[in-house]
Amino acid sequence: YGIELADGCRDNRVTGNELAHLAAGGIRMNGGAAKSPESLRTGENLVADNHLHHLGEVFHAGVGILSQHADKNRIVHNHIHDAYYTGISVGWVWGYAESVSKNNRIEGNHIHDVGRGLLSDMGGIYMLGVSPGTVVRGNVLHDIESFGYGGWGIYTDEGSTGITIEKNLVYRTKSGGFHQHYGKDNIVRNNIFA
Repeated sequence: YGIELADGCRDNRVTGNELAHLAAGGIRMNGGAAKSPESLRTGENLVADNHLHHLGEVFHAGVGILSQHADKNRIVHNHIHDAYYTGISVGWVWGYAESVSKNNRIEGNHIHDVGRGLLSDMGGIYMLGVSPGTVVRGNVLHDIESFGYGGWGIYTDEGSTGITIEKNLVYRTKSGGFHQHYGKDNIVRNNIFA
């Protein structure tokens, strides 16, 4: 990854960068999981106004912006394109297990030309696990293409719970604008899926 915020990274700003032609992904945030000490928790970071493109040139599963065990981050106004996998991925706990990924904001991002027909089980924005208070709002996603299954604009995978998805524009996707694997207590409102 071009930039990584690891264990215990809080209240950082990653803004206005151009990250291009990378072996894997662009920006990664990952800290201590739910049972780890508080000192290892990563969160309250701002990732904004970055331009990430031509990603995954060696390790194709690299994500534009990857937030794993992290909370209260704002991922806003980034432009992500020309990648072989997912644009933005938030969460790292499958099913309904306890998760650190809470109260994240994914807003106003432009994601396009991701997937590029190479990998499956992916989306423009990918969510995973219990994520109360998380909001996915006002993003524009288009030209999302998987190899086989997948290729959704917004993809809430296993156990995605407590997420509000609103006012997004999604078009030209291989498999659909929105896909919920299994989850509960999500709100999907006022989006355009074309």
